[in-house]
Amino acid sequence: MRTAVKIALFAALLAVVVFGGGFLLPRQVHVERSAVVDVRPATVHVLLNGFRIYNTWSPWFELDPQAKYTVSGPDAGVGAKLAWASDKKDVGSGSQVIVESRAPELVKMALDFGEMGAATSEFRLTPEGEGTRIVWGLDSDMGAGPIGRWFGLLMDRMVGKDFEKGLAGLQKVAAGLPKEDLAGLDVTRVEVTPLTVAYVPAASPRDEGAYAAALGAGYGQVATFMSKHGVKQAAPVLAINSKEDASGYQFDAAIPLDRAPDRPVAADSRVQVKQTYGGPALKIVHKGSYHALPATYARTMAYMKAAGYEPAGAPWDEFVSDPGQTPEAELITNIYVPIR
Repeated sequence: MRTAVKIALFAALLAVVVFGGGFLLPRQVHVERSAVVDVRPATVHVLLNGFRIYNTWSPWFELDPQAKYTVSGPDAGVGAKLAWASDKKDVGSGSQVIVESRAPELVKMALDFGEMGAATSEFRLTPEGEGTRIVWGLDSDMGAGPIGRWFGLLMDRMVGKDFEKGLAGLQKVAAGLPKEDLAGLDVTRVEVTPLTVAYVPAASPRDEGAYAAALGAGYGQVATFMSKHGVKQAAPVLAINSKEDASGYQFDAAIPLDRAPDRPVAADSRVQVKQTYGGPALKIVHKGSYHALPATYARTMAYMKAAGYEPAGAPWDEFVSDPGQTPEAELITNIYVPIR
């Protein structure tokens, strides 16, 4: 009988310690890990600012490669969302959505683990040498009850390991990215409407003067064609790029038309008419000299790799400004890249 009483008293004391002590533990729990990657903050921000290639570095993807992942909302920035569903208990179901994004320094996400609760995660990015220090933090509210607060003592050990693995994955992905600085690159995802254009196939060596001359000659031929067919220009002139290599450029010098010509275009005509691409594309606004366009293209390709986009066709340039009437520093050229 005395033994039973002692056991009961011990159990009661243990309950007091567990429950009473639990209330003394912090309700808010913070877990944090950091690492340095060998690309600049703007590139890392692009990498983290959406979910198109999230599973290439996620520490949880390998737990269940068969889990169902759904990406919704905008491709990047506030509102971009990733939801997952798995039959495995250690993966479960949930979602995360970007709730704050400040390039190139912060990406913040709200996490919903269903019955397991909610949390807030953020990536803070700061320059370090030629690279970036990533600080990955997680803040969780363990609830008003003592049990959740005791569980909070295990969070750093459990989540910290995953964060370390994820940061190692980010280091590996970042190592394969181009080194161009993406700071200030003006990129928007758009839906492009097809245009009816008259165009001339053209080519030039890798020489800016030769390229400009070939482009101008093409526009001249198209203008003559337009006058002959009674059609008018409907939008800024285009250069639709079909090939670029060490020997030079191949492209179409194209002018958008207000309507298709009334008469069929002869098959042997130097100038032809076609519909341009329609569908999703990235629009990059280049401001300034045409001399800097190749550098903007290089930055655009670097952006696409970091964001997980694949090209779906030939890019083109839309020359918004008239170089004869606009100072070189104020010239506007829109670059469009079709994407999948």
